[in-house]
Amino acid sequence: MIKIIIFILFLPFFCFAQKEALSYIQTNDIDIVKQYKNNNSIDSYITKSNLTINIGDTLTIGSALIKRKEYLFTDIFTYIVSGKTNGSSKEENIHLPHNYSGSKVVVKSIFVTHERYTGYKLWPKRNEMPLYISIFVRSPQKGFSKMLGYSRMTILDIEKALSSAEIINHNVLLSKRKNENIIIDPKQLNITKDYRKYDMLLKLVKLKESSILTDEEFEREKKKILDSE
Repeated sequence: MIKIIIFILFLPFFCFAQKEALSYIQTNDIDIVKQYKNNNSIDSYITKSNLTINIGDTLTIGSALIKRKEYLFTDIFTYIVSGKTNGSSKEENIHLPHNYSGSKVVVKSIFVTHERYTGYKLWPKRNEMPLYISIFVRSPQKGFSKMLGYSRMTILDIEKALSSAEIINHNVLLSKRKNENIIIDPKQLNITKDYRKYDMLLKLVKLKESSILTDEEFEREKKKILDSE
């Protein structure tokens, strides 16, 4: 009898402590999606490509989606915006500048939004529409560099961000490289090369800020990185 009472007392704690997770398949299951309201938070999401994203994970920003080969100064990301939004693309949203390619961000929260109905029903039920997953992230940068840039961002739709390569799916890159019979998408390869350059440049900047490198040494090493293939 005592064991039963103890279990009942601790049952709310166990229920509260459980992590709430969703998968891409579940976001298209009507019996599941109608249990969620817009902006409901979850702790973990498994994408269509079987990539698991948890709160606290680090993601890498890829390249902004454009139709040209070369970027213009005004080019921006389609699925990544500045600040914390409700997961919808609005005119007042400030989309992230394209030069954030290669930056790393940390997942702070994951939340759901019902897709808008685009059919011809007179009274559609929004709560029965499939869900898409948005992710609020923050830059791990600190100090002056953080103040100058966008430190808080929202990935409006992680599936679209991954499929467009605005967010890099490292799992896909690794699996492609393991199989020699599969041709690697050149766009993904270019993103990886760009990321390496950005990563090296960031480390170089830190060395200069720490007075380990002189201005002359910094400029010389920066040129080497930018000129490398």
